[in-house]
Amino acid sequence: MKLLKVKINNYKLCEENFNISLTPLANKSKEDKEYELSEIDENLYIYNTLGIVGKNASGKTTSIEVLLIAYDILSNFKIKNTLEYLNNSNNLKIEFFFYHDGYLYFYKTDLNYQKENDYVLFQNEELYKTKYYKSYASELYNLDKYEKININKELPNDTSILYYILKEIKTRCFSYNYKIENIIILDEIIELYNSYNPIILNDIIELLDSNIKNIKMENKNKFIITYKKNKKEEKNKKELYNILSSGTIKGLYLYLDVLISLKHGVDLVIDEIEIHFHKTLVENIINLYKDKRINKKNATLIFSTHYCELLDLFNRYDNIYITTNEEKIKITNAYTYNIRNELSKSKRFYDNTFNTAVNYESLMKVKKHLLK
Repeated sequence: MKLLKVKINNYKLCEENFNISLTPLANKSKEDKEYELSEIDENLYIYNTLGIVGKNASGKTTSIEVLLIAYDILSNFKIKNTLEYLNNSNNLKIEFFFYHDGYLYFYKTDLNYQKENDYVLFQNEELYKTKYYKSYASELYNLDKYEKININKELPNDTSILYYILKEIKTRCFSYNYKIENIIILDEIIELYNSYNPIILNDIIELLDSNIKNIKMENKNKFIITYKKNKKEEKNKKELYNILSSGTIKGLYLYLDVLISLKHGVDLVIDEIEIHFHKTLVENIINLYKDKRINKKNATLIFSTHYCELLDLFNRYDNIYITTNEEKIKITNAYTYNIRNELSKSKRFYDNTFNTAVNYESLMKVKKHLLK
């Protein structure tokens, strides 16, 4: 299953028909097909990486939320992990296209929060599908090719009819949350690494903290730390948490998400990917998704960032979205700006091509206050 496009109305401050596509708009070169795109069916491509950029309070996090709502429905057939986004939301309309087992699907529904029961109600659901053929690649979103599926719903009102298509609750997207209280799950993080590959745990620890050689978990509350000079210490979970830096703990969590995402072909969504991480580490993670020797199951990395330079890693423009907020949050595909592909993307941002520069006049006003 792969999400292809999402559109939403009546969500927070988003403009009408706020939409994000994970399929390419521009022509696809041989190099793009090798590094920037994944082919999930004949001539059907999705982005390996998608970046969302914009200045502060422009709507980057809101854009991430929109995607997560769609993924939540596709994974759980209800609003579970994103319930906090929809508290007090009424008449929210969401629709999305997705690909599954050789078919294209179009789904739409109204979402209404039920305060008394603290859940979201699915109403006016509609589902359409069509068999995918390579000739459809340029008309993925042409509903004339789709036929409506009639489903007599016998499900709870908080459960989507997508249950009848996808049939099992399954994680179809990870959302990395750097705010999580990692001390609670520190042992679980290490245990999961060990279940995949114990050696990679030590390599990642060394990448994040050059003073530590390895960490061995004896049990859920006993850890042996070996330092670079072979000095060893025994620590409980709380002591280990206090020894490791915040960046190291969050890095362990992030790289675990990356590991599982790439191994199982599950999309990974990260809001503000640069928080707590060196720019080089972020570049490394982006490049992992571009490497088909590693990303064998077509996982997509979706992230928002303030690091405009990261976008210079992209060969394309259409996998970059620009958010702006002038009364309403607007999201625009960078490809529509008609900029030559060989020009530096970060320079375009600093030149304010996308209206993303920091307000200089406001900066000077703050400076004057500080001078006083």
